[in-house]
Amino acid sequence: MKRLGLRIVTTGLVLALGLAAAGCTSGNGRKSLTSVTSAQPIVFDVPKTPQEADRTQAPGDRTNQTLEAVAVRGRAVVAVGTDLSAKVSRPLFLSSADAGGSWTRRDLDKESTDRSGTFESATDVAAGPSGFVAIGSSNNRPVLWHSKDGDSWQRQMLDRKVFTATDQLTAITATKTGFAIVGDSPLPAAGYDDHLIYWQSTDGLSWRRATGPAIGLKPTVNGDVSAAQIVAVGKTVVISGNLSTPGDAKQTDRLQFWFSTDAGASFRSSSVQGEVATASVVYNNVLAAGDGKFVALVQGDGYADDGSWDGIVLEGGPSGSSWRVAAKPWLLGSDYDDSPGTLTKAGQDWVATSQTKAATVDVTVAAGSNWGLLTDRTDTESQHSRGSQIVTDSVAVGADVVLVGSSDRSGSIEPRAWRYHDGAVLPTSLPAEASAGRPSTSLHRILSTGKELVVVGDISDAPTAWTRTTGEWQASTLPGRKNGVELRLADAAPTTDGRVVAVGTKYPTIGERAAVWVRDLAGRWVESESPIFGTLAGSSYGGPSPQAVAVGPGGWVVVGQRHDGDGHYDAWSMRSKDGKTWTEGRGGRVLPPEKDSDTRRTPAQNLRSSEGAIAEMTSVLAVGSRFVAGGRAGANGPAVWLSADGDNWSSLVLLPLPKKAYSANVRALERIGNTLVAIGEYHRSVGDVESGWTSWTSKDGGLTWSAGPVAEPSSAFAHTLVPVPNGVVALGYQGLNDQIDAAVWFSRDGRAWTRLPLPDKRSTGPGRQGITSAVVQDGKLLATAFDIPPSGGTDYTQEIELPK
Repeated sequence: MKRLGLRIVTTGLVLALGLAAAGCTSGNGRKSLTSVTSAQPIVFDVPKTPQEADRTQAPGDRTNQTLEAVAVRGRAVVAVGTDLSAKVSRPLFLSSADAGGSWTRRDLDKESTDRSGTFESATDVAAGPSGFVAIGSSNNRPVLWHSKDGDSWQRQMLDRKVFTATDQLTAITATKTGFAIVGDSPLPAAGYDDHLIYWQSTDGLSWRRATGPAIGLKPTVNGDVSAAQIVAVGKTVVISGNLSTPGDAKQTDRLQFWFSTDAGASFRSSSVQGEVATASVVYNNVLAAGDGKFVALVQGDGYADDGSWDGIVLEGGPSGSSWRVAAKPWLLGSDYDDSPGTLTKAGQDWVATSQTKAATVDVTVAAGSNWGLLTDRTDTESQHSRGSQIVTDSVAVGADVVLVGSSDRSGSIEPRAWRYHDGAVLPTSLPAEASAGRPSTSLHRILSTGKELVVVGDISDAPTAWTRTTGEWQASTLPGRKNGVELRLADAAPTTDGRVVAVGTKYPTIGERAAVWVRDLAGRWVESESPIFGTLAGSSYGGPSPQAVAVGPGGWVVVGQRHDGDGHYDAWSMRSKDGKTWTEGRGGRVLPPEKDSDTRRTPAQNLRSSEGAIAEMTSVLAVGSRFVAGGRAGANGPAVWLSADGDNWSSLVLLPLPKKAYSANVRALERIGNTLVAIGEYHRSVGDVESGWTSWTSKDGGLTWSAGPVAEPSSAFAHTLVPVPNGVVALGYQGLNDQIDAAVWFSRDGRAWTRLPLPDKRSTGPGRQGITSAVVQDGKLLATAFDIPPSGGTDYTQEIELPK
């Protein structure tokens, strides 16, 4: 059955398809350069000259495809996943008529394709008498697909009252009467703010919905509940899940199981016996059935008693009503971190997989007739060593098992499939079209060094910079890429001496590190290193994630958030005088060390998040030698932090919420003369999907703020501020999710905003359009923008006239 654990290889796949408009501060130069013609495409091909980054890790085809789930009916096998290329995400369908021996790529029919969004991904699939049903997500709501035979696929028309925009579909299974889906919703229902949702269908086409609390799907104690898996045998349906209780110091995460003996009409909470019932941190990953019982593979402290993650086997009996630890197999535990992957009963054997996280991610396949007889059946050639491999799902086909997942050993993420047959695992060849595509770009910032224009972003998650003097844009891949390490670029700013500093996050196999790159005066990018970048949390799972950078007379300041490895996300910063040596930022009141804590939160009270919430700095602005950072300080609160030197953030100021707002967040900061201006999105309630954006102003250096009239009441987002003559410009887009148009607003005082006309017709139309960044150039605004119709999209530049 399907695994729910950490998506190790595919961490950046969904994020790369987010609306290309991360909010950061503006670091835009204003010196005139050679004029750039409107609507110029930005070249994002592979850089023409070999670079160190590409020698360290081959770039592959710079497109990402993964398989997430597999199902079988007879000898027909279907695997589903995601195909990401040309700035568009599509569901990936593969079918096999010979039990997984050979595969063919399948596509949606034309009518389904025409009404698909630009970002859709299939995450699970089930097979029943009426065919195959796949579930997934899009930019704006849940998505389902149906196929009678696994070859011809249609996108379903869903009742928006049955599947709401805030619903998250987690898992699907075939039942005695059809199909069942489990998911969750953040909207209040039956006295629960966070609850499960259960859907049933007899044919996979018409669905009925039940809120979890109404049919007995309730958490055992208060907390945030989520589903993991669902399995049905006859009239018995079992759901596994997880419960997060961050306010409970003794047990922050716990297992949840629910069972039904009446085909899903009602559920009761299962009991969990023994040590896993009281363990402080343990997660449900995999659920299966076989030998007349339900079985779960969970992630906890198992075989290797050294603090690492291991796989633990739980058995729930014939009804799933009571669970206990059945085994801690040594094959599913090690000195490294093992994440349970899949579990399937095929013939006489249980076949289990796990992911071992060290320098890269390797797969372990263990098989045996009982937990004490598991032996290693891993295919080391295709599932170990170079690159990272992951198995996401498996299904029994007679006595064989078909396993699906992905691998990044080519330099890009590619789909993979294997077969377990007669005690051995062998890779299966997939058709070339299953992993073909065009690279996807994402642009974050355009800026001027005084001599040339520089754009920073990424090519399919590889940090990239484009430079233009008088000719075409020239691409360079930033250093630091290698096997087992992902990089994510967030922001960049010019320095006073003509260099450029870019910041982002480095994702080794475990945890996060800050990443800093500096472009020297000769145009060469160099990755900076400092102990500060990676030693900021006591747990190896934690670390900082930079989001913005500003350069001023007071130095270079980077801000973001830091995870302590134990569920806490605190505001974080670091500062350098010259980009060579770095120090971690400090806060106001220092709290005493926590007793019996093996993690390291920030000791500053005004940088800490409240329980269950997030504190983060999303933007930073240099004001003379001082610095102002903006973000959020808790669940509902927009906030700014003030620092006289970029080191000590002694003051935290909570901004007032707009009228009728439930929550808000600061995305960008700028100033008009002596007035500070902040902008950000606001929400009217939990799960508000039509939120707008608003602004705040301060006339005393950030000590007090007033909320301006809401700039756009709904269906709009502004993420960046650019200083222009006589005011500021806000960049973003307007519209709902997958149907958005580029938008730019101007304000002379930071309170009243007027939308500016855009000259290029590509700023509107089917799909997603938006403005990502801009710089003042020859009396106009030179902006980078994206245009993503349903067939795929590109980035380009355009000139925007400024108000006189």
